[in-house]
Amino acid sequence: MGGVTEVDVAAAIGRIDKIIIQEIVRTGASRPELRRALALAKGPGDLAADAALPPRMQRLVDLLGVTLPEQGPPSRLHAAMKGLDCAA
Repeated sequence: MGGVTEVDVAAAIGRIDKIIIQEIVRTGASRPELRRALALAKGPGDLAADAALPPRMQRLVDLLGVTLPEQGPPSRLHAAMKGLDCAA
């Protein structure tokens, strides 16, 4: 099974920046990996679980998290940064 194509990414996510699409394709992710990363990016953040993701999945979640912030709660990165601000 080959990696996802730009068409696969656009079909799964909708209209997003072409550079993000190309970066997602460059990861070499499969369609199931893209679906899982999309679910993780849209869902509530669990920073401990995210840290245990393989590098490719982490990259996908990061790319999708930047792309999809308006579709759900604040991104995990935003939540982590907010937590760091409170600790300082």
